[in-house]
Amino acid sequence: MRVVSRLWSGVGILFLLQGCGSGEIKVEGEFTDLAGEMRLLAVMPSLSDTLSIAGKVQAKKVEWRIPALDMPAKVWIEAEGRRVVEFILDQKKGIRIDGALKNDSVVVSGGKLEKEYAALRQFLKEKYESPLEEINHSVSRILGRSKRTSSDEKRLSRLVTLKGHYEYYRNVYIKKLVRANLSHELSLVLIEEELGDSVHVQRQLFQELTIENKNSYLYRILEKRLQ
Repeated sequence: MRVVSRLWSGVGILFLLQGCGSGEIKVEGEFTDLAGEMRLLAVMPSLSDTLSIAGKVQAKKVEWRIPALDMPAKVWIEAEGRRVVEFILDQKKGIRIDGALKNDSVVVSGGKLEKEYAALRQFLKEKYESPLEEINHSVSRILGRSKRTSSDEKRLSRLVTLKGHYEYYRNVYIKKLVRANLSHELSLVLIEEELGDSVHVQRQLFQELTIENKNSYLYRILEKRLQ
């Protein structure tokens, strides 16, 4: 398996209690089928609690001006009682969220880290997750049979082994990718989102990081969770 040594080139709250930067953060967009309230939320590191940071929408258009916060930060949008999209906020201007809510076709554009993570997720889907879905489907079909032959049992055993291999090598790839990018802030997201099955591995990789910005929401929240 080829591991790229450098895959990557190269909000906040209304009641900010500490670590504020300067200037507003702009998030804009439009939803064709928005009928109710929409909110932007984030976890505040000092409280480890979810707080709403923006929520006023007019004529299906989003025009949020958010007080400064320590980026990058992971935020998400809730509308019509459910989480619509989650993304990484890492710049003050040019963030857009557009699309339709009913078919989950919401697109986030303008954030560097979000773009990089989206590209990586697509790669992981093609390389590992799509094959895993096919394996799981085949396993379900075999298990659903009222009577299984010896051939079925052998195939089932091969599929379970193959599934384990895909899951193992996916984790190996993520760990190698983080270690090749110890100073990159997206490694924080990979440790939290992609390696959540092993707190030991998360802690080990987090301790190896050389990220300079230790005040960001991403860094502080992960640090607190791994204490």
